[in-house]
Amino acid sequence: MMKCIHIEYQIPLYLVDQHAVLIEEYPAQNFNPLYTSKSEGLQLLTEHIQGKYPLIHATNFVEQYLIIPLHSYPDAITDENASSDANRNVSASDLSSTVHTTSTTLAGALIAGPFFNAIVPEELIKGIIVDHQLSFRQQDEVWAFYKKVPLISKERIYNAAVMIYFMLYQQELDIAELIQHNLHIPATSIHRVYLDSIPRLASSESLTHHENDPEYSASDRYHHNPEMERVFLQYIREGRKEDLIQWELGFPTEKLGVLSKKSLLRNEKNLGICSVTLVTRAAMDGGVNAEIAYTLSDFYIQAVEECENPAQVHMTTQRCNADFVDRVLEGQKQRYSHEVNLTRHYIFSHLYEPIHLQYLAKETKLNADYLSQLFKKEIGCSPVVYIQQQRIDEAKKLISLSHYSLAEISTLLQFHDQSYFTKIFKRYTGVTPKQYQKNRTGGERMGVGVF
Repeated sequence: MMKCIHIEYQIPLYLVDQHAVLIEEYPAQNFNPLYTSKSEGLQLLTEHIQGKYPLIHATNFVEQYLIIPLHSYPDAITDENASSDANRNVSASDLSSTVHTTSTTLAGALIAGPFFNAIVPEELIKGIIVDHQLSFRQQDEVWAFYKKVPLISKERIYNAAVMIYFMLYQQELDIAELIQHNLHIPATSIHRVYLDSIPRLASSESLTHHENDPEYSASDRYHHNPEMERVFLQYIREGRKEDLIQWELGFPTEKLGVLSKKSLLRNEKNLGICSVTLVTRAAMDGGVNAEIAYTLSDFYIQAVEECENPAQVHMTTQRCNADFVDRVLEGQKQRYSHEVNLTRHYIFSHLYEPIHLQYLAKETKLNADYLSQLFKKEIGCSPVVYIQQQRIDEAKKLISLSHYSLAEISTLLQFHDQSYFTKIFKRYTGVTPKQYQKNRTGGERMGVGVF
């Protein structure tokens, strides 16, 4: 099984026991030279295991690992034809015999990695070298290691975690629970994450390193697509927590920002402070009281400054995002009736499906005419108009962030008449889809159909 996983995702795999002793690896290769030994690295990774859920862990050296806790030792985890290792401290059969499938005792872990889910600029690696004061020989080893680390999207890694878990235990893992565990989001805040119902905004294929990739020019090397930032802030502003989670999973693979070339930790803190500032403004636009928002902002900026490693910075900014979007949601609950909030949530979650007023009435258990009147009174427009607005906003994202043709976008968003799609798009944006596409891309993209 380890061989199959490696072939699919092109990442190394390590099988360790409950003491982090290496049992099996595929393929055999050097570990990150920033650790004193492979054993030390594996030991540090297994310290983060909590409960039964797979964990996506970012180390202090930017790399990431997928860690699958083993509460029993599935026989199929290693290949049948794998050669035995005379130096093994614990054999697979020994481990299997000591732990039953119903046991809750940790028997070990399957570790997959390292990988990146964003392109790492050379400046960040230089910051790591400066932070650790490496010798010239060590620097060469570090550069060689990082050049081999594959690039894999967050979405693909989450899907890999679900697939591997099923292969090990023949149990389907709910991806919403997996995301909740990794993002530290309360379970009650996630109703469902529709990972398969929304077209992908970015490729989720595994990539090898990218130094000579012409797609990434010097001009866009250190900055994300501004449209992605706009989408992120819109989700904060509107209290759309589930969409925010999907956005994190589907975020296109780009280069990490560089705000400090002298230290990786300082760079991560600077990025974190910028993120907190933007999120604060978006939450205020979403109705969060200014005094509360600024107080929270000060708290999270100070928390970022007190972080001792990049992983802590990342977790702090995630908590900040979740906190602010929760406060926007709470304000919406007070501002809109329960039925209108249910209607808005249904619309957000079904933009790629037919939505009729009768569906909304059934969801809210109200008469269709009364629901329409109530919605218009609280929101300012009818449900039909609101659905159109949200679909046009979604169309703008797909035009800017995906490689779907305009005809495909029209069909995906239930505009089965292309001329009608163009008419509605122009009504809300002032330009046609073709004009919007040219303005956003600087010209027509190769292979993108237009009306």
